[in-house]
Amino acid sequence: MPCLIQDRKGRSPFWYACFTTKDGKRLKKSTRQTDRMKAWDVLNFYVRAEGKIAAGTSTENQLRKTINDLLERLGERKVHDPSIREQLDLWIGAKQGAVSHATILAYQQARDLFLKFLGRARAECSVRQITEKDVIDFRDRLRQEGRTASTVNKIKKYLAAPMKSALKQQLVDYNVFASADGLKADRVEKGTFDPEEVARLLAVVRGTDWEGAILVGYTTGARLQDVANLTWASIDTQNGVISYRERKGDKAHLAGLHPDLEDWITRQNANDDPSDFLFPSLANRPGGGGNGLSQNFKSIMKRAGVEGTLLRSPDRKGRSLRSLSFHSFRHGAASQVFNGAALRDMARRVTGHAEKGSLHRYLHDDIEAIRQATNLIPRLPKG
Repeated sequence: MPCLIQDRKGRSPFWYACFTTKDGKRLKKSTRQTDRMKAWDVLNFYVRAEGKIAAGTSTENQLRKTINDLLERLGERKVHDPSIREQLDLWIGAKQGAVSHATILAYQQARDLFLKFLGRARAECSVRQITEKDVIDFRDRLRQEGRTASTVNKIKKYLAAPMKSALKQQLVDYNVFASADGLKADRVEKGTFDPEEVARLLAVVRGTDWEGAILVGYTTGARLQDVANLTWASIDTQNGVISYRERKGDKAHLAGLHPDLEDWITRQNANDDPSDFLFPSLANRPGGGGNGLSQNFKSIMKRAGVEGTLLRSPDRKGRSLRSLSFHSFRHGAASQVFNGAALRDMARRVTGHAEKGSLHRYLHDDIEAIRQATNLIPRLPKG
């Protein structure tokens, strides 16, 4: 018979719960309560839990609900136990405004793929119930569907982040996405554009925004989305530099205005509003998709006869991989010039002052060094 007793010697102010376990043992446990009514609530919790165990109907979710019922009666905070879906949604929601929109979309895609794999019922289970086998099976399913090993590893990396957050909050005992092995990815050697190939690209887009965008990519190594959304405020013809913030990582970047890019700028109509886009027809457009910027650039390459070599044949989703893309500018002449440690340090210092409002005169030598470095990028052949 369950009952409450007090320490007759007065060594403890708490009531003790006495009850019998499912295997017949008699236990005496402190309720940590001095109020007799609250101590009865704790005793009843012990009895209900033992009853569920004895009947073989106990589950982690049921016991956690029983614990939360008790905590609510005692006026204490409940045990936080989000479902798998809730944990992923909460983490992505917390990242809104902290990372780029493109990164949020990547997180959401990874979440949707994993929840679809689990199924509706499993997705609503406690986040504690994700197992390493779930992760391995999910990893293998993605590979079977035709995704590359590097893509699978990236999705796994995205999902490891919300589980790391759950681990910090002590919602899980360990990060199953971090503990499960990734796939071995074959190293793919991307190509770079030579000046003649860049000239051929420019020849088929002469007079369009793509002409300026390709020149920016060639002379700065900037990513396509960053190039497409440049404004006239990024162009400083007085100091001969171009500055912008990278969407990926939100980092400042500074480069000199290459002579070929300066020639293009001087041919454009004067613009009095610095917030206007440098390339209006490319701005605010998605990078991927059938009519995205990447696909448009592939069409330009095809028209120019500059397609690169085929590195990977089309997979089950119809996607192939070639050695050349707009991203190749990041590995080309501009990248080789601006990768010098001393030059990177100069760029950081100059950019830091530019963010505060203006480029100070005492930085003139650094700015000049950056411009001179830009001039090391080969001029493009004419005609």
